[in-house]
Amino acid sequence: MIRPLRPQEAPALAEALAHMDPWRRLGFSDDGLAGYLSRDDANLLRVVYEEEGRPVGVLCLRSPWLRGPYVELLAVVPDHQGQGIGSALLAWAAGQNGGNLWVCVSAFNTRGRDFYGRNGFVEKAELNDLISVGEDEILMRKRLR
Repeated sequence: MIRPLRPQEAPALAEALAHMDPWRRLGFSDDGLAGYLSRDDANLLRVVYEEEGRPVGVLCLRSPWLRGPYVELLAVVPDHQGQGIGSALLAWAAGQNGGNLWVCVSAFNTRGRDFYGRNGFVEKAELNDLISVGEDEILMRKRLR
């Protein structure tokens, strides 16, 4: 089930993310991620994929962006990966307003790049040193119309 993220869920999700790549490699902390997941931002929609009463996936969607929403963060906890949860969250995001769905994925994150490719995203640009010096991000787009 996809539902809004509850503020009290942010710390546990942030701790899980901080120990997973790409966030670990990029130097994100538990506190920084918890702040991101819980701060007021009228243009950022945060939802979770819930199984058995707990969030096992999270999606943060910024809108408006370039003629469609931007996936700022998408993650599935390791023991639930490979079960279609990430794809379900992307399908939900694609149902929002706009002609495009955008995402940036770390160039070193080959699993992420493959995942987005399988879900209809096409690489559009390389953004050098965007999040961390020495690490590049790949901007990807999925046309929705």
